[in-house]
Amino acid sequence: MAGRFALRLRMHFNVLGKMNRAQMQMPVIFKMFFTCVFVLWTTASVVAAIDLHIAVFVGHKEAPYKEVLAGFQKYLTEQKISAIWDVYIIESDIIQISKIYPEIKKNKPRLIFAVGTTSTVEVLKTFVDVPVVATLILDEGIITRARNATGVILDFPIETQFSWLKSILPEAKTIGVIYNQAENKEKIQLAKVIAGKMGLDLNPVPVYTPKDIPNALKILVKNADILWGINDTLVFNPLTAKQILLFSFRNQIPFCGPSSTWAKAGALCSLEYDFLDIGVQCGEKAIEIIRGTKATSVPLSFPRKFLYTLNLRTANRMKITFQEKYIRAAHQVFD
Repeated sequence: MAGRFALRLRMHFNVLGKMNRAQMQMPVIFKMFFTCVFVLWTTASVVAAIDLHIAVFVGHKEAPYKEVLAGFQKYLTEQKISAIWDVYIIESDIIQISKIYPEIKKNKPRLIFAVGTTSTVEVLKTFVDVPVVATLILDEGIITRARNATGVILDFPIETQFSWLKSILPEAKTIGVIYNQAENKEKIQLAKVIAGKMGLDLNPVPVYTPKDIPNALKILVKNADILWGINDTLVFNPLTAKQILLFSFRNQIPFCGPSSTWAKAGALCSLEYDFLDIGVQCGEKAIEIIRGTKATSVPLSFPRKFLYTLNLRTANRMKITFQEKYIRAAHQVFD
């Protein structure tokens, strides 16, 4: 037994000896290669170990903004990024970024995280040499026009929305939508093409002022199986909610609202954002930037997860029956 063990030890050291002799004869280029690998590995370790200053500008104190920030910070912590967080709340004009610019500049932030349209616009005007990750904004042009930014746009891909509508309302073939030309012209043009490819018919009715909405709804009475609510500040807002919901009830045309607030008020359903995961998505982009990728080289994206709300009271009134699996999977159910 001892002899066999000693033999194994000798064989082990003989192999090591041969390896050492072989390493001594390695071309210089291989040594350089391994040196580079070691340097890269140690650099990555240093990035994770050094405290990085990250400036955060949040547009509101409301729950979605808090959830996004929580997801962002949680992901960076899980990735062993040790950060010093400078968090600023930008509500209306309480804080002018330009006034606190010297303080922020002094801290030399490695990255700026902007949450909300106001925060993002102000940050991009003030900081042109610091990479920015932004979210909770509807206009992707705000980011694409910048030379130091990326982020997650607050909208779902049209394919995702139509696919979901088809799954819960398979008999609906014609989708009606009212929209503001100035705000959503390009989106509706794209949606019409996508609908055609998915075997659906999109019937869009443009409006230019809130006074146009009643007539636009009348056009859809016999030209829509479902009313699609989109992010459109002129058409879908608290001042227009009553007339849109009454139209839906009186004409038995189900309305898919742009948020759970609409579903709670009487819309048949709504798609929801998973704000915590949006924060995680932004964290993933931040990690790429911290590790050396330019912000503009990190692709802009949409939320990858969605939640949804169903209103069973409205469904009963419209004699619509959802499959049980959709009810179980709903984020919220009003019954």
